Amino acid sequence: MYRLLLHSFTFLVFIARSLPAQENVITIDASVEYQTIDNFGASDCWSFQKIGAWYTPQKERIADLLFSVDKGIGLSAWRFNIGAGINRTTINHNWRTVETFEIGQGQYDWSRQEEERWFLQAAKERGVDQFIAFVNSPPARMTLNGYTNCTNGLGSTNLKSSHISQYAAYLMDILKHFRDEWDIEFDFISPINEPQWEWNDGCNQEGNRASNEDIRAIVNALHDELQRQGVEIQISIVESGDLKSWYQESSSMEFEYGKNYGNYLTELIADDNINTKIGNHFCGHSYWSDLLNSQLIQNRQALLMKMLPYLTSGWKYWMTEYCVLVDPEGNSGRGRDLSIKTALDVARVIHYDLTILRASAWQWWTAVSPEDYKDGLIYTDYMNNPNSHTIIESKLLWALGNYSRFIRPGSVRVKLSGANNKYGLLGSAYLNENRSQLIVVLINMSTAEIPITLTINGVNSETSFVFTPSITSDSPGDDLKEDAQFSSDMPYNVPARSIVTLVSALDTSTSSNNYSPTDYKLFPNFPNPFNLATIFEYYLPEPGSVKISIYSVTGQQIKTLINEEQGEGFHRARWNGTDMYDMFVSSGVYVYTLKANRFVDAKKMVFLQ
Repeated sequence: MYRLLLHSFTFLVFIARSLPAQENVITIDASVEYQTIDNFGASDCWSFQKIGAWYTPQKERIADLLFSVDKGIGLSAWRFNIGAGINRTTINHNWRTVETFEIGQGQYDWSRQEEERWFLQAAKERGVDQFIAFVNSPPARMTLNGYTNCTNGLGSTNLKSSHISQYAAYLMDILKHFRDEWDIEFDFISPINEPQWEWNDGCNQEGNRASNEDIRAIVNALHDELQRQGVEIQISIVESGDLKSWYQESSSMEFEYGKNYGNYLTELIADDNINTKIGNHFCGHSYWSDLLNSQLIQNRQALLMKMLPYLTSGWKYWMTEYCVLVDPEGNSGRGRDLSIKTALDVARVIHYDLTILRASAWQWWTAVSPEDYKDGLIYTDYMNNPNSHTIIESKLLWALGNYSRFIRPGSVRVKLSGANNKYGLLGSAYLNENRSQLIVVLINMSTAEIPITLTINGVNSETSFVFTPSITSDSPGDDLKEDAQFSSDMPYNVPARSIVTLVSALDTSTSSNNYSPTDYKLFPNFPNPFNLATIFEYYLPEPGSVKISIYSVTGQQIKTLINEEQGEGFHRARWNGTDMYDMFVSSGVYVYTLKANRFVDAKKMVFLQ
């Protein structure tokens, strides 16, 4: 009897393995839109001050890998660290203390940070046009302890209160010099980094804590300096070092320093004295949120519930720093891993940051690392062997490229269902800025290939979609390797343990971007129905006064979105479902109108709260 059962079981296993794997049906609805993507990026900390001394061909290779959309991963943003000054007293790691331009109050040595500046220019030459300047510590001259990291028990922040205005002026002097003398315009300035950590002796790198009161003082001073000098740069805060600090206070820091730390959404982003002085985004880091069974999804869902009122009222969330400090199984981030294992782990973090937290930007920590740690896109052995100018590519580099090369600024994430298995297949979909491409990123975490079929709605097309796959896997040469095209009416096998980006051209003959009218035109809003926000597009054949308003179906005016003079061409307006008092309206049918010179038109839309 036992042998009969064993033979029967073996036969069933054979039959099961002989059958084709069940296809995953993935449905994309391009009419349901979520966040607009601003950028994918990385930072020059800390390595670029060192590898900038390499010979030009090697530096060009690094720049190509990071910034080129043809030869590399096509990052669309670059984070430049403004150094605080070389500190050999409390920082023993000589790669993690950086030159400062300042040599005295209002005095500068502009020959410094030459190595990092080379890569800024290289990024610009390769098409990067979003630059973020960020600071880990004020210069030592401005700190309480005279160092570029903190000391136990010494102040809620290391920045002297008497030097806050000087700190703001120092930052503006640097940013203006880059603009006026080096033709590099920074779009954003981040004056503090992970302010809820102590950054005391032993941290072995530049760092500065700051209470919420300290952050307010810095933002106010920096905003005043921007206004005084007429510089158009947005302030980015707060670079929270973890997810929970957005809605939880740090009791240990409060006990130690007698001031509030954390709870940043309520304490800072909701503060009208602060939120009117910063950019329309708030910045955080995805550290300490990796554990597969207890953090990865749960922590993000908890934060989303806190962030949602801000996101639906026009704010954006930027994920501005991440590397593997702890892997999904709880292991330390120590030990380089050039294989697909870490690449897949990080791709899964990117996926959930984009799909749960609706991040509009995603930025890696340090682009080039000399460490034996999971903190680099590219590695080098230069630190331990100055004669070895090695450039060591990781699969992680190319996995990030599955997003950054194809999902360009202005792309919008759209609805995708049928691929949300953290152990198996994950997927997200995007339309590029002019709606001429559909981009799908698939992550196969499993050890077997997964067959899929694609159903695509909400896009005008009379024919099937033809997709070009780009594959990153452990197979040699699979570094965004372009694979054979396939049609959406055919199944496609997602390779085992891979990240695949599918790109299809769209028929844009009916879109506003190909419309060349000789008269005014108001296009249908998209998405419609909507529950977060909707976009109105319109065309003006000549300059004139423009007014866009929202009405109820009974004719009651709800809100005026635009009332100004505008030039000829295509324009957009956005409505997030709020009235003139910024209160959300109830679900229902609403009318939007365009009045431009003597032209008037109106269309209906459906808001679902």
